[in-house]
Amino acid sequence: MVASERPWAAGRAPAAAGSAMAALVVVAAGLLVGTGWLFAFRGLHWFRVGPRLGDALPLLQLAGFDGQPLLRVVLAWLLAGVIAGIALVSWAPRRRLAVAGVLGLIVLVVAAQASYALARNLRFSDALFGHDPGVGPVLEALAFAIGAGLPRLGADRARSGRRRRSLVTLWTRFDDRGLGGGEHRNGAEHDGDRDHVGDGRGRSRA
Repeated sequence: MVASERPWAAGRAPAAAGSAMAALVVVAAGLLVGTGWLFAFRGLHWFRVGPRLGDALPLLQLAGFDGQPLLRVVLAWLLAGVIAGIALVSWAPRRRLAVAGVLGLIVLVVAAQASYALARNLRFSDALFGHDPGVGPVLEALAFAIGAGLPRLGADRARSGRRRRSLVTLWTRFDDRGLGGGEHRNGAEHDGDRDHVGDGRGRSRA
């Protein structure tokens, strides 16, 4: 029993490692997409609603444009999270939300602190532990995580649709079988009627 379980456990380890690496790649790509959407919305002057969130675009700290409106930040990072969630749709929604939220928060906060240190010519360690980041990275990570968990709705609907189709298929097959049996029964009755008619004609001729 134990010997038979070892190959199975050994086969799961590479699969789990591959799944973790794929998740890291997807989340990293999603964070780049979120930053890209935010830059695009800023360039188009879209969604300029709400208070400005500091460190939302840390690469623009030196120019003083790192603060971005609330609605713009939320929409950009929700959209990026949904894209990442679709790529990881095979994962459970809570798992996607947790992974995207934790990794997103770490990467975005570190990026904001690094940009702060670069803009003010400080050591990274001093900025990382001695400066309080703005609310921007925290809210961005939250919106990204929520977006990553949203694709479960489409997956649940697809599953329920497949179940409905399977039930309809089973019911249709059952009706076809019943109809087919009825046709055979009707054909047997017609054959019996023809036999009776043939016997009656034979007797009348006799």
